[in-house]
Amino acid sequence: MADSTVATQLIEHVGAVILATGAVGTAASALVDASRGLLPNGGVSACGYRHIRAVYEALEPALRVALGPQWEPVLRGYWLNGTPRDQQINTVIAMVRLGLNDDNPQALLDRLLNAGATLARGEGAVDVSSLKDAVTLIRNPPPPPSPDAGGVEAAEPPVPFDPVKTQQAFDALGRFDALVRARLEAAFELADHDYRAKARLSAAGVSILLALVCGAAFAYADATVPDGVVWAGATLLGLLAVPLAPIAKDLTSALRAASDALKTVTNKG
Repeated sequence: MADSTVATQLIEHVGAVILATGAVGTAASALVDASRGLLPNGGVSACGYRHIRAVYEALEPALRVALGPQWEPVLRGYWLNGTPRDQQINTVIAMVRLGLNDDNPQALLDRLLNAGATLARGEGAVDVSSLKDAVTLIRNPPPPPSPDAGGVEAAEPPVPFDPVKTQQAFDALGRFDALVRARLEAAFELADHDYRAKARLSAAGVSILLALVCGAAFAYADATVPDGVVWAGATLLGLLAVPLAPIAKDLTSALRAASDALKTVTNKG
């Protein structure tokens, strides 16, 4: 009977410690998140953006045409505000298409692939001349056939309508879109990984600081506990706080259920 009572109390104490540890982790994460409005450049929210910015700088010739000289703060705001990744990528691709002109396809491909000599010979993933044709067709599409002429065009279109050349042009545009999307998706993957890692590391640092403050208060209130034990326990609690925070309630519920089951078995015995 006494052994079961001790075990029940131990389980309850462990559950309370886990719940308190999770609370410290939750508080630390909330403080790190709140720091975005206090620290310069968005605080922890800016972590990882350097990977995305590298791709944006490669797309700068088109983004500058579409959004003007101050294009970077516009796109950076989407990342800092946590806009869904697919929405950010689709927005950038739309802006790049809007900024395509007769002069920048070669520069864009050179920046994206860093292989200007190969692309100039037309051996790259995207044919530059076909991409320029696509830009021309987008800006000056051939007019539809005139119904009065029995299906024959009434006037010469601004750009000669060549079905084969048109197909090659839009194939090149599709390849270009795929290239831009691949680079952006890879950059966002790296940025998300960087952000999560640094946010957790920052939260761990804050949780250790909070735990040490609590340890100092405990050591001041109860001088019978050795200082080394207090500081070691506070440091361990701070390290475990962030990983335990998402599952603290589940663990506590499981321990409470185990305690209730033990009490039931003891009472029946």
